[in-house]
Amino acid sequence: MLSKVSTKELMDTVVKGGYCSGCGVCTASEGSVLKMGLTSNGNFEPYKSSSAASETHVVCPFANHDFNEDNISKKLFSNVDQIMREKEIGHFRSIYAGFVKEGDYRQKGSSGGGVSWLCAQLFNERKVDFIIHVKQSDNDKSDVFYEYDISSNLLELQEGAKSRYYPITLEKVLERIRNYPGKYAIVGVPCFIKGIQLLRFSEEVFKERIVHTVSIFCGHLKTTHYMDVLLNQFGVPKQELIKFDFRHKIPNRSASDYGTSILTTSNEKKVKLNKSLFGTNWGLNLFKLKACDYCDDVIGETADISFGDAWLPQYLDDAKGTNVIVVRNQYLDELIKKGVEEQTLFVEELSKEDLIKSQAGGFRHRREGLRHRLFLQDKNNEWRPQKRYSAQKLADEKRARIYENRIKMQEVSFSSKNHEDLSALKKELEPFIAINSKLNKVSLTKRIWNKIKRTFNWGQ
Repeated sequence: MLSKVSTKELMDTVVKGGYCSGCGVCTASEGSVLKMGLTSNGNFEPYKSSSAASETHVVCPFANHDFNEDNISKKLFSNVDQIMREKEIGHFRSIYAGFVKEGDYRQKGSSGGGVSWLCAQLFNERKVDFIIHVKQSDNDKSDVFYEYDISSNLLELQEGAKSRYYPITLEKVLERIRNYPGKYAIVGVPCFIKGIQLLRFSEEVFKERIVHTVSIFCGHLKTTHYMDVLLNQFGVPKQELIKFDFRHKIPNRSASDYGTSILTTSNEKKVKLNKSLFGTNWGLNLFKLKACDYCDDVIGETADISFGDAWLPQYLDDAKGTNVIVVRNQYLDELIKKGVEEQTLFVEELSKEDLIKSQAGGFRHRREGLRHRLFLQDKNNEWRPQKRYSAQKLADEKRARIYENRIKMQEVSFSSKNHEDLSALKKELEPFIAINSKLNKVSLTKRIWNKIKRTFNWGQ
């Protein structure tokens, strides 16, 4: 039986400690008095909507429940035909790399177009009535630019293509699921999907109505300040913004060498290379939720299917993008194979080793780095979530300093009030970025050797 946590415990540990990812599943638990609100730091957190003395109990992906990702995925997938399991990546039935060949799914998607294509097939096969995914907000009075919404047809589905590096919450759509019968599929990052599964285990209404879960591989979640800083560098006020694209594909460049684009009210489109914009180096931890430093799920181990970017040498030259796909659900695996047979998809099998290589930085940060961060929290006698990996001080002093410096950069940017003043923000972060550059400096000889290995796929 899944144990919930009291509202008081949640607020005193997860929220107070800064471990909330803003998913909003705590608001959906039966009888919950919690609501989600956007903080001055640009992230969502729950707050009590009632002063009632009675305590309610809720689920949360960062609370210390009996169920972690291993327990959840075992319960969901251990009986799936041809299922396998590896410690690093959890359960899997198939692992692929590929892209959509039909229509403009690939062109409109951040990577290979796989997520939108799969959701379209669920509509076409009448397996779901609704898809829950992130779209641009159509509410002019809203404080947020993106939010979770519900699509009930293919036309609405197209509005949810592309990645949005922006805080969002499931609060409103989960209320819709509780109140309106139907078959739903949800697209989300790993911690959101974990929260959904906990909700499904705890209440029959969510178990019956949420019939498929789709996860996006996740580096980390950003605050609203990330978008503000990027927009600042375009010199465009937010009130003049019509569209914002975090993953603008640029022809004849590496798939990882993408840009950021905006469309203004004057119908002017502007594009800048990401590497020319301050703040886009994800290894610096800027505008990153603290919760993400205490998550050990890179690929969405509790979802029916997961999609990520194929950051591997054999796929990087294709600027149109290629997905890595991890399938745990038998029906969805058969759907992909059907797409291959009908020549609407191109996929090839990928080894589990290549899957890990494709997300090497993420796995390193959430395995090696996580152990060290847990050690630091325990050393300071501070509460932190229980994880599948034990606390351990890093013996490699240089690597330890890299992770500790990332924490400092995250803290400065997360709470900084300078996100609208780029020069002030840079000045505040400058000493930490300098330390990061020094610690990560690679010798010329090693850079040449790494380039040779990538060119000839040695060691791949």
